[in-house]
Amino acid sequence: MNPDRTDVGEVPPEPLGAGSFDELAARLNTLRGWYGVSYRELHRRVVRGRRAAGNPDLPVFNTVYRCLRPGRRRVDADLVADIVRALTADEVVVARWRQVCQVIAGLTADSSWVTVAGELPADSTEFVGRHTELAAITCPGGDERWSTVVIDGMAGVGKTSLAVRAAHRLARRNGTEVRLWADLRGYDADRAPADPLAVLDEFLRRLGVPGGEIHRLGPADRQETYRRLLADRHPVVVLDNAADADQVRPLLPDRPGGVVLITSRRRLTGLAGARSVHLEALPGTESLDVLRRLVGVAEVAEDTEAAARIAELVGHLPLALTVVAGRIRNRRDWTLRDHAARLAERRDSLRVEDELETAIGLSYADLPAGAALLLRLLAIHPGRDVDTRAAAALAGVDLGTAEELLGELVASSLVQRRVQDRFGLHDVVRLYAAGLARDVDAASARQAALGRLFGYYRHTACRAMDRYAPHERDRRPAVSTSDVPAPDFADLAAATGWLDAERHNLVGITALAEEHGRREDAAMMSPILNRYLYNALLFADAEIVHGIAIRAADPLIQASAHMSLGAVYLRSNRYQESIGQLKQALERYDAAGDRTSWARALNNLGNAFDRLSDFAAAEDCYRQALLVHRATGNRTSESRALGNLGNSAMRVGDWDKAATYLDEALAIMLEVGDRVGECLTYGNLGTVREQQGHSAEALGHYRRALVTAREFGYPFPETEALLHVGVLLARLGEYDDALAHLTEALALARRNSLGEFEVKALNGIGIALGGKGDAAGSIARHREALAVAEKLGDRYEQAQAHKGIERGTAVTGDTGTADDHGRKARALLAEIGLRSSVSGES
Repeated sequence: MNPDRTDVGEVPPEPLGAGSFDELAARLNTLRGWYGVSYRELHRRVVRGRRAAGNPDLPVFNTVYRCLRPGRRRVDADLVADIVRALTADEVVVARWRQVCQVIAGLTADSSWVTVAGELPADSTEFVGRHTELAAITCPGGDERWSTVVIDGMAGVGKTSLAVRAAHRLARRNGTEVRLWADLRGYDADRAPADPLAVLDEFLRRLGVPGGEIHRLGPADRQETYRRLLADRHPVVVLDNAADADQVRPLLPDRPGGVVLITSRRRLTGLAGARSVHLEALPGTESLDVLRRLVGVAEVAEDTEAAARIAELVGHLPLALTVVAGRIRNRRDWTLRDHAARLAERRDSLRVEDELETAIGLSYADLPAGAALLLRLLAIHPGRDVDTRAAAALAGVDLGTAEELLGELVASSLVQRRVQDRFGLHDVVRLYAAGLARDVDAASARQAALGRLFGYYRHTACRAMDRYAPHERDRRPAVSTSDVPAPDFADLAAATGWLDAERHNLVGITALAEEHGRREDAAMMSPILNRYLYNALLFADAEIVHGIAIRAADPLIQASAHMSLGAVYLRSNRYQESIGQLKQALERYDAAGDRTSWARALNNLGNAFDRLSDFAAAEDCYRQALLVHRATGNRTSESRALGNLGNSAMRVGDWDKAATYLDEALAIMLEVGDRVGECLTYGNLGTVREQQGHSAEALGHYRRALVTAREFGYPFPETEALLHVGVLLARLGEYDDALAHLTEALALARRNSLGEFEVKALNGIGIALGGKGDAAGSIARHREALAVAEKLGDRYEQAQAHKGIERGTAVTGDTGTADDHGRKARALLAEIGLRSSVSGES
């Protein structure tokens, strides 16, 4: 045995749960010991790996050694990843270690804030020139392969404008319906570059893949799903502001028929088959064309020499020309020669990228005080774009004034008007204005502006959630009103639309509030956004927001965050992690004497035990929770506990008792408007009626559950209702109709990461195929179900799969295999002793 290997356990250590760099380093060193690799050999492997990858940064031995020792104030996430990669070739494991490293460093939230759209930015009417470059991109000479084009050049040279113009032209020519755009934020001075996996997740959502399925897939499967969905659809993908080739590789499709346009300030190498289009400053004639378009043909003709001088002074850079043109339009009392003279005076005092700073600085200097302040404040906003209300909150003005100030900034070409009346800054303007904000505005003034913004987002999120989940209003904290009124959320769709549009801003301002020392305020976003993040299956955002709340000082806020994370982990089939979070919530609620919340956490803990087939522990949790909910008058949670107790009665075959519990639960759910619970309970009542021999009534309950679920777009109860209908139809001998429902249920379960339903659908399809006489198909489906059930730890469904394989192999005459699976089924059923059903989280 290698002398470096010690008694480190039967499985390699995991990074999950490490809360500090010292703990992470200790686990990393244990991983080294587990693989029996010496420090010297590990260093050699890391160096070899980096050389093979073309990475010139080769660490010395002491750098690698110190990464595995305590006492570090920071850790290089890339080096951690390379060390893990040198020990195991599993990229999923490597990604897990990198992610935990980033979480400890506080970078995960930052890199996860990505600006992605399922449409292209508007094609600027101010675009002029670049005829040669545009032809090189849009006229590839009949090449039918995937075309990847990298447009590189200095800041402000017009890379994004060219990419957008080319993308629109290609989309129109090819009849493209799939258009994707992302800002990779490779050169943002204040934010980490966008995590390509976070961008990939958002692209998948816009391609119709629900969050649950995305969460279930590993990085490689996500890339394959993305590439498969783009195949043969002639998509156009724009990846703006790429930092390096590694950032874009996961986002490159690999099949014929589309175009990827990448912009970057550096020349990207190592992208197989990519064509490069390098941008220099505009030719003089095209610079004049820009000024003619933006200022006016007559004005430029009046003094072409002065116009040419202006173009020269700003380096013939499109961004600078656009900004200067805005200034000229706003100062009609100045001649072009006056503008040229002022530019020349300004340039003498500037440094790097003088032309851009000259143009931006002069236009900024012309702004009224209110507009200048708003520009500086927009530059420190944590998101990439804002609406008028958020701008008003930042500046501390009313909506009418905010509209006027934004209009002035747009007219000066310092702010860009984007889709759906949202406003954003070019990254160069943002950098310039953020520097001014630090130099001009007192730290207290910037803090006050961000405080107003946070107050607006928090208040408006509460109002949106009141419409989104009215039955849970009592679970959200009371928050102060904002001077800026919230939008009028007339219906659920309006509230959901706002939450979707502002999601990244809400997560960003929450993280920024914690960073600026307002952790207790930031923590309030956890209970506010909990239901939205949970229902939308936004697990990464949920972990960021709830993780901030766990670090709060208030034990009740911590408890709420632990319970929310427990529910997220339960939904994503991480049962043991769910139990761990829920037990921490129970401890804190118990210490604080909050019996209502304690009972809700206990109810959810029962659900986790249920998923692991520990039915006795689950029922005990439900009974205790019901007593507390009744004593405190919490009707919503009372109904969920009753529903779960109904499930428990179903498992022991006490159908009358189950009907009593479920009827009472349904009445309360209809009273409080809990539509998810209503769908689940209709399904369970259908099961009771079916077991009592009332098949027609049961089918009616199942179909009612299905209609309600589809009406409100809830995938969880829709999947369950499809399962109920399909299984009952199979029992009634209507196999074709049964297969249609069960197949749809299987697709929904996989799409939404509903593992417990996936295994039930597979077993149900196996039963239906067996009924049709397709023994081979039946056996295959039951074997799939068995694999999923074993992965989930669902012993009841394992037993059902074994029984199905027993039936199928008996039909084919393979009695030995049939007997073996029959024994396994009976052993599992004897072990758990009860039947399984579905529970609802509270």
